[in-house]
Amino acid sequence: MFKYRVKELVKALNGKLIKGNQNEILTGVSTDTRKLIDEDIFVALKGTNFDAHNILDNNSKKDIKAVIVEKDIESDYPCIIKVDDTTKALQEMAKFHRINHDDVKVIGITGSSGKTSTKDILFNILKEKFNVKKSKGNLNNHIGVPLTLFRINGNEDIFIVEMGMSHFGEIKLLSEIANPQIGLITNIGRAHTEFFDSVEEIARAKGELIESLGNNDLAVLNYDNEYTKILNDLLSEETRVLYFGFDKKADFYINDFNYLDDGMEFELGTNDFLNTFKTNLYGKHNLYNIISAVTVARNLNLEWDLIKKSLKKIYLTGLRSEIENIKGIKFIKDCYNANPSSMKNALDMLKNISGNKKIAVLADMLELGEIKKKAHQEIGTCVAKSGIDYLITNGELGKYISESALESNMDFNNVKHFKRKEEIPKFLDEIIEKDDIVLLKGSRGMQLETIYQEFIGEKD
Repeated sequence: MFKYRVKELVKALNGKLIKGNQNEILTGVSTDTRKLIDEDIFVALKGTNFDAHNILDNNSKKDIKAVIVEKDIESDYPCIIKVDDTTKALQEMAKFHRINHDDVKVIGITGSSGKTSTKDILFNILKEKFNVKKSKGNLNNHIGVPLTLFRINGNEDIFIVEMGMSHFGEIKLLSEIANPQIGLITNIGRAHTEFFDSVEEIARAKGELIESLGNNDLAVLNYDNEYTKILNDLLSEETRVLYFGFDKKADFYINDFNYLDDGMEFELGTNDFLNTFKTNLYGKHNLYNIISAVTVARNLNLEWDLIKKSLKKIYLTGLRSEIENIKGIKFIKDCYNANPSSMKNALDMLKNISGNKKIAVLADMLELGEIKKKAHQEIGTCVAKSGIDYLITNGELGKYISESALESNMDFNNVKHFKRKEEIPKFLDEIIEKDDIVLLKGSRGMQLETIYQEFIGEKD
């Protein structure tokens, strides 16, 4: 667990003890004074639009034993450690903690989509045999990953760490902190293109996870993804690699699948194994997430019968292909994130789940940069060709989806664009019937889940 003497932390951070007993033992780290429970240390982060030092001045909290700061403060805390950069100190402290628990195997997961779902699926599988922890929620950036690693107690067999990025160097930094022995990249696609000149650049940025792997570490890569060839070039000769996908040339592959009322049934194969599995999840994209997780699990010698058992009931983090039923109407809440690939995956899922009318409620895909208009137009064409009954759009970019669907000859009466999201639940109430299926899909900033919440309110 995170339990160190003050002098150990001061040395690890190359800091200066302004006040306090150097032999005092401190446990736990937080960056939010509102969430202090068992944490003794508060790190005062300083960003572009905030400065946690401001809440420390003349505001001594009795439940904080120590503060780490980069500016002088006027507060009566028992222990004050000053550093040059508190964000870097947070990261260095997490790295120090990780080094002191190097017997815990860390699995790093990144990719353009499916990171969190794959993390959840892998956790669901591995907990059948191992003492395993995972990143909470979406703590996958330069602040979230350190906070995640502070949760290592030392009795874990495995820790699964999700890694996100929007610029070069970010995955490299997270890998240096977490020191993973297994690196899994779900896929490479058009996400965060606002910050990159090409998808190839995105591949190289994600590939920093692969470059961090050492001798006899394992890279797990998507055989079907066209950008995996870029990742292959980043592999060290000493790093092992396993591939997953739908192509039978992959080490672990999905041979065939079909939709059921309560999930999917699929054939999973290797060079010497082929068997039928069932899962409560829907969508081909989730089969990719499943087969990637199975690839890792089998490398860790998890038995097939335990894998089969675990896949029958998987719990995903909220708003990711989350299915809710209300009075015979099925809502697919997939509104945590969106890019062209995940949008098409969600539409494919909507098309294949059995039901009466299929209604797609789609909103902006953010952070796409120069391709944003074209990408949304592609989605509109995809909807028109899919046979989906109704298309409802929202957002400045969402209008391109509906316009493109109409240009692709989708029925004018079945395509609606709303400037105000609050008007959508009322329209849904007018067209929706029992056994209909509604997909809610858009980037996090669009908060489409509120449509479901308001619709429930209206129905009640």
